[in-house]
Amino acid sequence: MNIKIIRLVTGEDVIGNITSEDNKFVEISKSFVIIPTQSAPGQPVKLMLTPYMPYSKDDKVKISADKIITTIEPKDEILKSYQQNTSSIVTSPGLITESKLPKLD
Repeated sequence: MNIKIIRLVTGEDVIGNITSEDNKFVEISKSFVIIPTQSAPGQPVKLMLTPYMPYSKDDKVKISADKIITTIEPKDEILKSYQQNTSSIVTSPGLITESKLPKLD
């Protein structure tokens, strides 16, 4: 796996597995946006991972190379959190899934 964090020109930090890249596009699978949160001033900043483009049928997202500012290796604790979020081994019968959500007409 080639897990990287990319910073987009929009300011978003996206973490995912880079499956291919060329001069025009970078393709990322299992992509998440990293969102810093702080419960109150002076409190430590926590990082939250939320799916990037969660309404797509595809597991992969192509991002224009000219929209990427930089690409970096994630810190170990961020990589571990990402791997936990993308692991298919962990399942729980009590969780709400997309298939259980009401349909919008």
